[in-house]
Amino acid sequence: MSTDEQAQQNILKQVEFYFSESNLLNDKFLFTTQNANDGWVPIQTISQFERMKKYRPIETIVNALRKSEELLEVSENGEMVRRKIPLPKNYNEIQLNINKRSIFVEKLPEEATLDDLLKFFTDIAAVNQVRMKKNKEKKFIGSCIVEFKNPQDAEKVLNGENKLKYGEVELDIISKTAYDESKAQKFGERRGNRGNKNKRRGRRDSKDESKEESKEEARKRDASPVREEKSEKERD
Repeated sequence: MSTDEQAQQNILKQVEFYFSESNLLNDKFLFTTQNANDGWVPIQTISQFERMKKYRPIETIVNALRKSEELLEVSENGEMVRRKIPLPKNYNEIQLNINKRSIFVEKLPEEATLDDLLKFFTDIAAVNQVRMKKNKEKKFIGSCIVEFKNPQDAEKVLNGENKLKYGEVELDIISKTAYDESKAQKFGERRGNRGNKNKRRGRRDSKDESKEESKEEARKRDASPVREEKSEKERD
């Protein structure tokens, strides 16, 4: 296979992944863009994605996408691309199926690249995607979500007798469903803690307001006509 043919194959594989059910439901920008334009997304926009910037000129991308047999179609003017079959509307069911074939992995080396992880996990079984977890500085934090093509492969990794290792390090692995539940629980606890803090702050504010109201009421009583009348009588 020539270099150009390999590039065409890589382009098509990457963009078909962008438009796959696995990615679209998790890619807010792409999902919103295609929803707003009858499924169409400018190829110029896609060419600016990090993993697509190396493919130039843009006609190289257009020509590669025209070779998609089942998933993608390119507009007549070569400027737009979309799914041939629109994304199904049963989003919850799609996400449930994705979770069944996905795992959450920790203790990976923080210097690992996406290509490193793809190679590592595809040596185990066919993979749809690997999503690296990153911090606010966009640095990999050693954990990722792996979606296999088949739920059976995810189950084998989760239930295997031997723990999976990356180099000499044993990896911590749980199901995507367990990971989501853990996240939801932690989020709920944080909200609860914030709620308790707000309640305590509210009680303090209420006490402070009561004190202020008491002082204000005292000032009002001191300045009231009845009080002044009594004072005048007392002076007489």
